[in-house]
Amino acid sequence: MVICMIIFRIHADITKTVDLCQKAEAAGVSWISVHGRFPEERHQPVHYDGIKVIKDSLSIPVVANGDIKSLKEAENIHHITGADGVMAARGLLANPAMFAGYEETPLTCIEDWIDIALEHGTPFTCFHHHLMYMMERITSKQEKRVFNVLSSTSAVLDYLKSTYGV
Repeated sequence: MVICMIIFRIHADITKTVDLCQKAEAAGVSWISVHGRFPEERHQPVHYDGIKVIKDSLSIPVVANGDIKSLKEAENIHHITGADGVMAARGLLANPAMFAGYEETPLTCIEDWIDIALEHGTPFTCFHHHLMYMMERITSKQEKRVFNVLSSTSAVLDYLKSTYGV
């Protein structure tokens, strides 16, 4: 099984991207994931129309990626592009239960992340960073100001216990 991820930018001539994807398919890749923009386009709309053009030109599965932050958006992007699947990054960081239909991170996900991180010795910066993402929609501005400056695992655990009972 050969897996290929193509990152593309919509040019005036998308045929180059389609050609590259077709060559990857001919070389034997099993599926292609297409992210519809480059990092410098992070705050601009994703080119879902380009993903659709690529999907329509291939016979292997295509996974659409880019700016998927809710289950509803995932379903909409699947419909727009005709992709065989969708992939989410920041959306799943913010809400690991997104594909289970949750609009915001349930406390059980936070508890699970704490258990996993502590069990595997996750470095504090990664541990804290993921929690900041997960708690984005469930914390007030004041709570964010307090939480975001915590500087140790024990301080985070104490805060979560006293504030959320986690």
